[in-house]
Amino acid sequence: MKIAIGILAAGTALAAPNLAQAQDAETQKSGGLDEIVVTAQKRAEGLSDVPISISAVTGKAIESYGQTNLEAVSSSIPNLKITQTAIANRIAIRGIASGDNKGFEQSVAMFVDGVYYGRDQLSRMPLVDLERIEVLRGPQPTLFGKNAIAGAVNVVSRRPSDDFEGSVSASYEFEHKEARVTGVISGPISDTIGARVVGYYRDMDGYFYNTRQDRNEPNVREAFVRGIIDFKGDGPFSADVKLEYADFKTKGQPREVFGPVGSYSAVFAGPLFVETNEDYVRADGGYLSRNKVFNSVINANLEIGDHTLTSVTGYLDYNVKETIDVDFTNLPLLDGTRQSENYRQFSQELRIASPGDQPFNYIGGVYFQNTKLGVTDHVQFNPFFFATPFRALGDTANDRVYSQKSDLISVFAQGEISLSDALRVTLGARFNHESKTGSRALAVNRGPLSLAAVPAIIDPVVIGTFRALNIEAHSISGKLSEDSFNPMANIQYDITDDLMFYASFARGSKAGGFDIRGNSLPTSTTVATPGAFIFGDERADNFEAGLKYKTRSLAINLSAYRTKYSDLQTNVFDGVLSFNVRNASGARTQGIEADLRWAVDDHFTLSGAVAYLDFEFTSFPKGQCYFKQVPDNGSFCSYTGKRNTLTPEWSGNLNGDFSHGIGGNMKLGVNLNADFSSSYIAAANLDPRTRQSGYVKMGARLSLGHVDDNWTIALVGRNLTNERIIQTAGALPLATTFTGGTGVAYNAIYDRPRNIALQFDMKF
Repeated sequence: MKIAIGILAAGTALAAPNLAQAQDAETQKSGGLDEIVVTAQKRAEGLSDVPISISAVTGKAIESYGQTNLEAVSSSIPNLKITQTAIANRIAIRGIASGDNKGFEQSVAMFVDGVYYGRDQLSRMPLVDLERIEVLRGPQPTLFGKNAIAGAVNVVSRRPSDDFEGSVSASYEFEHKEARVTGVISGPISDTIGARVVGYYRDMDGYFYNTRQDRNEPNVREAFVRGIIDFKGDGPFSADVKLEYADFKTKGQPREVFGPVGSYSAVFAGPLFVETNEDYVRADGGYLSRNKVFNSVINANLEIGDHTLTSVTGYLDYNVKETIDVDFTNLPLLDGTRQSENYRQFSQELRIASPGDQPFNYIGGVYFQNTKLGVTDHVQFNPFFFATPFRALGDTANDRVYSQKSDLISVFAQGEISLSDALRVTLGARFNHESKTGSRALAVNRGPLSLAAVPAIIDPVVIGTFRALNIEAHSISGKLSEDSFNPMANIQYDITDDLMFYASFARGSKAGGFDIRGNSLPTSTTVATPGAFIFGDERADNFEAGLKYKTRSLAINLSAYRTKYSDLQTNVFDGVLSFNVRNASGARTQGIEADLRWAVDDHFTLSGAVAYLDFEFTSFPKGQCYFKQVPDNGSFCSYTGKRNTLTPEWSGNLNGDFSHGIGGNMKLGVNLNADFSSSYIAAANLDPRTRQSGYVKMGARLSLGHVDDNWTIALVGRNLTNERIIQTAGALPLATTFTGGTGVAYNAIYDRPRNIALQFDMKF
């Protein structure tokens, strides 16, 4: 709380373009706040009129501050946290996120131009030429569907312009040698057809130095292209078609080993030395991730009287190939581990909406989605093991193959009735039926240098060694069929013309599924910790109330919420090589979120946001113990009554923007910002040794340009105070195995340190 008070007290000195809450300089020309238009309820509405806790980030703000993906944007939105791990990505709202298992649907549903992006890998997509990003907190069951149990992220691309326009944006960051360039051409092709084409390229050396690879990391290369064609005739029909392709590759992760405990430093010394200093210098066998994503969307609207019939047809195809050294050290233990993911999705939504200005307004529709998923996982045990007590593992591997198919059909409706000029009630519900089939096979394979007998699969020494690591050859398949009914209710009351009160209830659900990374059968009696296969669905009940106030120059939003989760899906690393997947009994999250925008005068706008989060596992008896923690439930440790990982009690930002003409056709812009967070634990097993202290991260932008934005040159600084921030952490794999349970060390992925870029934008 002290951090929050300190930041807010410094308000008159801070300014930045991060959120839509921090308005563009254009806002101040009119001497007030422009309305921020969002489509959070499938209609174009003002941000202050939407009766939910929502933040919006403008595309212009994203471009001005050089943010390249959702992970970068999330640091400026309270109660939204996006982190990258070794094998997955997490999107969390209010402390709720899916774990590191590709069998999990994401707890936060992401939509891009109306198409569901449910796979965690897609959160790494570059953000290019966007209209805005909307972040809706809390379950969004009716309009955003199944799996939006913690919230939704709605990404909207810019559409073709009515007049011809073009732009080029380029930037170069000096310390990490990051270059970016974006080109856009947009305008009418004929009286009824318009088009917009955008191309983007980014290249970065990185900010960690890998001594074993002799390179800076993460070394990034991204290429992206999008084309949109729209049709707007004089009749009742309009449509647009979008084609998009992204190819992005990363070498290395911003990961480092730290915090040796017990005998770890003594065991991993001499020829086995592992460096544990936190100094942005690391060594491992390498990491490579190559992602290719293609998607197409056909959006069509037909005016039927005063109603609008909308069809959204989407196709999504991506594949990922990754090579990972999953022991994260310079020792050749698990180098060459590989995983791949291939995913295809077809979706079709039909919905009809009444006019939005009637005493009774409604929207309803049907949704169908078909998906196919294939995952491979090859874990390589290098010949290094020949010189250890686990010599039978040398030059062997376990290979896992997984496939899944699913079909989802939903029916939804939502209606709003005005009981008076000031009082409105909204009721809605969505019914979902989903069926899934999945199969997983794991084989133990012998390499040419292996000392094991032939075939290795039947060598009792090899079998015993693998079983000691909770790995056992197996094959399993299964089916799931789920029905869910998710209602919502909302009441809005206009206290005055400027002040609105709302209260709501929503019930959300998230699909069950299959454990993709399990290393043994649930029925196994020969391993210490049997694996899992099927996990159940997850449910949540959310209560929320809030106030929304807006005048010409001031907007304030305040919300309070309480959400109860049951059968929460969890995934916790066991400290060796496996992850324990199960449904925890329950969790409760509650808190307060507030934000403001204030046009102080024609030249200066101040904005800020703050969130208080109280998280508690209400019943989680079988959590994974951290190093030297005494089990209290067999071999497990209870998390009941504890906070989840990555859940700071306080988080927020303070932003603003100053812009003023300096004579002739020139204007000067000065922007500053501060993102802050209280402390949190970064490991999924709640190990206190991975605690990240509270921090304040400062940024700034100084710009000079044409008053009509024909050109702008800017200097952009991020994390100017050079805060060292842990994004996620965990125990090193095999650390306790090699030390006989007497020592451990940790690894963490870190936020980007201080960086300053020169940016140039030109429009024509």
